Amino acid sequence: MDFTTLHALAHEWDARWRGATVTDAWTQGADELSLALAAPTGETDTLRVLCDPALALVWRQPGESRKKTNTADVLPALVGREVAGVRTPERDRFLILDLASAEGPDAALWVRLFGPRPNAMLLSDETVVDAFLGGDAEPPRTRPAPHPTTAEDFRQRWRAERKTLEQAVRAAVPLIPPALAADAVRRAGLDPTAPPAEVDPLAVWEGVAPVLRAMERPSAHVAWRGPTPEALLPAPLAVPPDGWRVEAFAGFDEAASVFAKRSLASRRYRELYAPVEKALARAHGKRRRSADAMLEELSQPSRADRYEAWGHLLMAQATAEGPGRESIELADILGDGEPVTIPLDPALSAVENAQRYYDKARRTRRSRDEAESRWEAAASEAEALADLLARLRATDALPDLRQLLEAEAEAIAQVTQPGARGGESEPFHRFPLGGEWEALVGKHARGNAHLTTRVASPHDLWLHARGVPGSHVVVKKSGRDTVVPPPVVERAARLAARFSKAKTQSLVPVQVTERKYVRPVKGGPPGLVRVDREDVLLVEPDRGGGE
Repeated sequence: MDFTTLHALAHEWDARWRGATVTDAWTQGADELSLALAAPTGETDTLRVLCDPALALVWRQPGESRKKTNTADVLPALVGREVAGVRTPERDRFLILDLASAEGPDAALWVRLFGPRPNAMLLSDETVVDAFLGGDAEPPRTRPAPHPTTAEDFRQRWRAERKTLEQAVRAAVPLIPPALAADAVRRAGLDPTAPPAEVDPLAVWEGVAPVLRAMERPSAHVAWRGPTPEALLPAPLAVPPDGWRVEAFAGFDEAASVFAKRSLASRRYRELYAPVEKALARAHGKRRRSADAMLEELSQPSRADRYEAWGHLLMAQATAEGPGRESIELADILGDGEPVTIPLDPALSAVENAQRYYDKARRTRRSRDEAESRWEAAASEAEALADLLARLRATDALPDLRQLLEAEAEAIAQVTQPGARGGESEPFHRFPLGGEWEALVGKHARGNAHLTTRVASPHDLWLHARGVPGSHVVVKKSGRDTVVPPPVVERAARLAARFSKAKTQSLVPVQVTERKYVRPVKGGPPGLVRVDREDVLLVEPDRGGGE
């Protein structure tokens, strides 16, 4: 708060409170001091002081506004004293309440509204008797700010080494508040953000002089940017920045009250808005990227048709072939007739390999259907988050924000409170494998450790890409004698390959064993294990969107 505004406030409050009695002093916040002042006429006001370095404020509130709970008495020596006057020191930003007492020496409450440690100190005989926030043992020292009133005085105080013209004006004329300093530069036809090194200070004075004349006859104004109060001013802005508007008030008491209350509401708005906006933006980006990645996978040609075609070619041309071959070359009678090489499992006959490819085609199509469902869900969730984020960003006032937060509390909690999403808080993914079967896939090293040591039972199936870093995969079994069907094991193995450093390879060896044969390495990082017994399955990595 600038000196001119504070001085004008002191003048108005002196006329209002001279002869009033301090009936109570309390705090209802870490940095907030309140004094109840009862006037001889019977009217009661509350003087509110916010000793926050980021938002130091002082304003009057009609009536005694002490809450019934969550308040504490402070500065007890104030209570019962009479206000002898309200003033400011010469060109310095203290608000002083002179206090008289019939039972002791006179005193004064000095309110400091600047610097890194705003405070309110009770002084008697120039000694600090008490301080609202403590820590102030030395009485405050006033220092009148320099105040050039002529062009030559201004030129003498000009500091060309400042970063901007606005800063140079504030250094030369400390009593000008920042918004009026920038306005003075604009009045002179200059850019407040321009460097002052090559600017003639007398050219700047052409804009400063009318501002100083206006401040000699101060008038209360509040500068707004949308619904947000930007500055409490002792003079209007002649050239307000884009998006700003300036409102005039009949007195500084009213202007200070409006500015303080709206500033506190704006701060509360930012406190509520910022974490929700950040969480929603992050969640939307994550869901959108996930949906885009799924769609990209789905846009790739499916391998199901090729697997089925290979099965048809084997059944049409190679039914007599027995086991022992790793591949076979056949004419593509379903296409252009050119030779096609078909990989074979040497342990199987051509007919059995054909059946194997039919099974792979069915599984691939089923996997693709499941992937399409997952993509639709991810895209729908991303769209819903985008809509909620847009509506949040469209709010510009605390009541609108609170209404939105209340109406969308459940949806917002799912993003800002991971526990509200149930499975979202788990350190592993869940993937359906068909029927009752499900694969649990660790999200990270600690998720791997949690999954293997705390979630998996001894007889559950455990899988991991062999020889490379990757996720632990667990398939839960209903009992120790439950047999996991081979197609389910293969799908889980393909997930283990997909969530490993070998995911770009065409074939990946995957360890398959029961959890009881997996032991954490003592002293090793989270997720590092030793496998005592294993089978190895060679599989193609799952591609996420089906093959």
